Amino acid sequence: GLLIMGGLSTSCIQEDFSECHNTYCLELSYLGDNNTEIFPEKIGRVHMYVFDKHNQCVASRLLPEADVEAQITTLPPLSSGNYRIVCIGNTYNTEVSNLNSGNFKQMTFADCDYVSGETVTGNDSLYWSSVDCSIAPYDEYKQPDTLTTYFASSHYDIYVEVVGIENLHRTSKIQAIELVGVSPLTNFNNIAGSQNATYSMEFAEANNGNLIATNNIMRHRVQDAAYLRVVGDGGVSLIEVNFAQHIAKHGIDITKHECMIPFRIEFEPSNTINASIKVTVPTWFVELVKPEF
Repeated sequence: GLLIMGGLSTSCIQEDFSECHNTYCLELSYLGDNNTEIFPEKIGRVHMYVFDKHNQCVASRLLPEADVEAQITTLPPLSSGNYRIVCIGNTYNTEVSNLNSGNFKQMTFADCDYVSGETVTGNDSLYWSSVDCSIAPYDEYKQPDTLTTYFASSHYDIYVEVVGIENLHRTSKIQAIELVGVSPLTNFNNIAGSQNATYSMEFAEANNGNLIATNNIMRHRVQDAAYLRVVGDGGVSLIEVNFAQHIAKHGIDITKHECMIPFRIEFEPSNTINASIKVTVPTWFVELVKPEF
């Protein structure tokens, strides 16, 4: 069973130190892409998991809000030895599986809807960190040690705008905006896998009539066959855009922690039944990537 972390053991008495533990603190940091602390802006909830040298989970807890705000927490009372601490940020709608497998490649986190077999609209904006930690034998005069764990991003932001819907055949309507072949799982080494999910994005109509859809996906290898699909009446595919080709064409830097992959799908006026379709990125994104000097 997991030890749920509480206060330090009260059975530590002067003559017998077997129940005594050194105090260790864990600082939480996320530097993003510019080496400035942006943890408070990006991460609002942290789940912490402590593993022993056999990769067995010996403690787990959702950190108190006050600890997350202060960016520091206390480790549970641990016997001397080597441990690994894994933290996952923003697990609002995220579920962890195979925690007792003893193998970090098999322990995964995924959207709750994926785990329960329902339609997935996207992921939380997830972050992950891991730090190794050596706990020394108890010393009553030892000052508390502080470790820092640095978070990395586990997601890409996706932004889709669909323009010129009035140029679609008048009986046609957009039924769905899908991300096909995306990876729904990330393991405890922060590597996404299992390239087999379709996310159905929630979209809304902006006041200019354009459709806007945003969500997050896991940071999977985009050279795999993932694509954006806009679906019309009767499940007809109006357009499919390969992720890898789109990223290469528009110079999107997917190595960044804070990375957005934007799509602008424009149905252009046409005298045939099928509108011609232009795929680009929004103009504001181009200005963001290539600032004018």
